[in-house]
Amino acid sequence: MLRTRARRTAVGVAGLLLLAGGATAVAQEPAAAVTLPAVRGMDDLVRMSRADIELLYRASTVGTPPRGVTDGRAIFDPGSASTVRKARRTRLLWQGKVIRDDGTMINRVFGVRAFTADVYVGESWFDGQPSFIMDYKDTSKLFAAVRDEVREVSPGVWLGITYLRKDAGPKLSNFFTLTPKR
Repeated sequence: MLRTRARRTAVGVAGLLLLAGGATAVAQEPAAAVTLPAVRGMDDLVRMSRADIELLYRASTVGTPPRGVTDGRAIFDPGSASTVRKARRTRLLWQGKVIRDDGTMINRVFGVRAFTADVYVGESWFDGQPSFIMDYKDTSKLFAAVRDEVREVSPGVWLGITYLRKDAGPKLSNFFTLTPKR
């Protein structure tokens, strides 16, 4: 399957105005390309700063959907001294997901399969671009307020965001990563 990966570049205010037709060109330095962090696997994502994780997510596309049994790691407080330790501890509780061909996903929790979600391509709550959505709203009373979204950031490596539905709107809870189970 062919896929493209967007590469973001920094554009000055004058450049944005010029594109919008609202100003004349102003001499300025050429825009610098944003360097995306390299991702070889889950460990790279767990060790990234929040800014790098967000940049990488924005620059990624839906890509190839995850399928079958995946290993997962939760990413709480990206870039902090406790991120790696929290990811290891959370691994005892949550091991990953099983993405099924029937448009559903089920979590691997404490070594068993529990908590099903509907899976579809939809609009990201993070940036409005397409993502794989894993929504528990209609499948789990306990987790009805939870919605995950993922994008492929490297072949076979997905970066996800977990949201909680709140009265004031969605709240980003944490990030996570998935790779095919070995």
